[in-house]
Amino acid sequence: MISTPLTGARPDVASARAQGYAECWAILREHGKTFHVMAKLLGRERGDAIAAVYGFARVADDLVDERAPDQPAAAVRAELARMLVELRRAVAGETVEPRWLVLGETVRKYDIPLDPFDDLVKGLEMDLEGARYRTFAELDLYCYRVAGTIGLMITPIAGYREEARALEHAKALGTAMQLTNILRDVGEDHANGRVYLPEEDLARFGLAPADLPRRAKDAAFRALMEFEIARARSLYQEGLGLIPLLATARGRASFQFGADAYGAILEKIRTNGFDVFGRRAALSMSEKLSMIPACAWRAWRAGAAGRHAAAARPGSPHTP
Repeated sequence: MISTPLTGARPDVASARAQGYAECWAILREHGKTFHVMAKLLGRERGDAIAAVYGFARVADDLVDERAPDQPAAAVRAELARMLVELRRAVAGETVEPRWLVLGETVRKYDIPLDPFDDLVKGLEMDLEGARYRTFAELDLYCYRVAGTIGLMITPIAGYREEARALEHAKALGTAMQLTNILRDVGEDHANGRVYLPEEDLARFGLAPADLPRRAKDAAFRALMEFEIARARSLYQEGLGLIPLLATARGRASFQFGADAYGAILEKIRTNGFDVFGRRAALSMSEKLSMIPACAWRAWRAGAAGRHAAAARPGSPHTP
């Protein structure tokens, strides 16, 4: 066991580091198209860090979503618990396994707290339990755990000011993105026996979980979706308060792009006539790339507003 952080340039460590980043970028390219663009916008060094964090989150998520039908939930929980142990070993510099090596170095370099990793695993375990959500407050907890936590992990990579405010906005932005995923995937999730929409919201529009495919073309279902889209939009508005608090121009452009790209999925749902059972609302890569200039402009304006506010009320920079 290696007891000191692996920050030297020994050939074995350098090779493992290169392999680790290559593996994480491969995961990001295949599974996280929007986050892949975000990472590219951040530049190579901070993009590497996004890839390292995303690699952990995606592997953990796949343990739950892709488990074999005969694999007991207890076995998945044990593997998730092992990942948290390995994370702490990596942060302590006690591994040369490529993906863990780069994750540990990333956490140390950007001072990323470990609590969000723990909370992410708690959220994934909620999926193992097949939880239904009676209220939005219950769903909000799930969304924080599986997505708001990602905001808390990656915001330090961009650098930020006014810690408490920035991180609250980051949580809201992650929650908005997860709610967007839920609305996009209503049909797919229902086919897999999962209903994330709160029961109180379904009841408000005279619907029940079993009704969803049959009622998908009803005015009541469209009204439900509009209600949830408005809620997601409100969360995006709250989350966008993060942009002027980010301390780097690349960070502001990257996060603005992420918010805009995910938010555009909501409009795709509308364009598709709220058909979330027969069509998947998604943006093509060309559509995403075409958004970048406008995102960069909005990010620049947010940065100018943030600098003006900071001059009037100085905060404490958190810029690794």
